[in-house]
Amino acid sequence: MVIIFRSSASKHGITHERSRYVAEHCVRPLYPASEGDDLVLFLGPDSNEVPLEVVAVEQADGGFIVIHAMRLRPKYVAEYAEEMRCR
Repeated sequence: MVIIFRSSASKHGITHERSRYVAEHCVRPLYPASEGDDLVLFLGPDSNEVPLEVVAVEQADGGFIVIHAMRLRPKYVAEYAEEMRCR
């Protein structure tokens, strides 16, 4: 999986390595409901078991450009729990 990072991806202090780990280990990436949107939400723990949310733009070649990463917010707790059940 090819992953590129925008500077905005580390705005909240999450390293590229932590974001990459979440994206690579996410079992159920979430795609927005709006048709034509190429954003993907990866939820999962980093290598230190810290729950994160990582947002990326999916590229035509299957790669991703990570544009946002931060600690998991309450609005994604249910989706995170579902991700963890799928593991």
